[in-house]
Amino acid sequence: MKKYKLGIAFSGGGAKGAAHCGALQALEEFGIKADVVAGTSAGSIVASLYASGIKPIDMCNMFGRMDFKDLLGLRVPRAGFFSSKPLVEHLSKIIPYKNIEDTPTPLYIVACNLDKGKVVVFDKGELAPRVVASCSIPVVFYPMIINGVHYIDGGVFQNLPVSTIREKCEKVIAISVHHAREEKFDNNMISFAMRSFYLMFISNTLEDAAMSDLFIELNTTGYSSFDLSNIEELFNIGYNTTVKKLEEDGYERIKPQEQLEFYHHEKKSAQLQKEIKEHVVKISKRTTKK
Repeated sequence: MKKYKLGIAFSGGGAKGAAHCGALQALEEFGIKADVVAGTSAGSIVASLYASGIKPIDMCNMFGRMDFKDLLGLRVPRAGFFSSKPLVEHLSKIIPYKNIEDTPTPLYIVACNLDKGKVVVFDKGELAPRVVASCSIPVVFYPMIINGVHYIDGGVFQNLPVSTIREKCEKVIAISVHHAREEKFDNNMISFAMRSFYLMFISNTLEDAAMSDLFIELNTTGYSSFDLSNIEELFNIGYNTTVKKLEEDGYERIKPQEQLEFYHHEKKSAQLQKEIKEHVVKISKRTTKK
């Protein structure tokens, strides 16, 4: 007999991970609640908040109040363009539990041990640093160091962590923030790095998706992984896609659609993208001179 009846696995995807919140809202309205959750990268943030008992709309509005400019930590890089320290500090404030083992719903966070080149699943220890370890996209962020070990984004090996909880659960729902194989990208190092790694993330998602009992793919093509000004739109994509999938699979709604109030983030996407590009160009010139 399996330890848990239902587990949910959340994929990575940067700001696109807000679509996970909409998916969770739909699951809640259909009476579906996880007994255990696992997340990679942005999915680890959502999984941590869900495991802490935070409602989907409240998660969404937390994202809406965040500003990537304040979380990126522009820095002269050694192994990444941005420092992850501001993100650790922010997550420590919004996640109500200090340690992974303290959350009401069991939680698993997937990262990559860069030193040994292998996937690592955290199920205990200080929560915020381990979530950031899971979110540390190579080149973009400096690796997260925990107890002397360097960690990077779990999506390098396992962007959709179904296999992390598969043997523990009778049933697993996998929610993936879809990344198009064909998508426009900017002519700068950050954009090249993000595009390259997302293609790798897509390829390793397929095997885990096949292990799930219900695979929900959220098409967020056209949305930036660094743009937090489209949170409500992403939420609605997650919600509408999941409702449709559940109805197609014969699930019945037990609660009417909830009327939600969204925090509307001031649209600063263009200015943020400009500042990121300027930072990348400046750092690239310094690196070239050396």
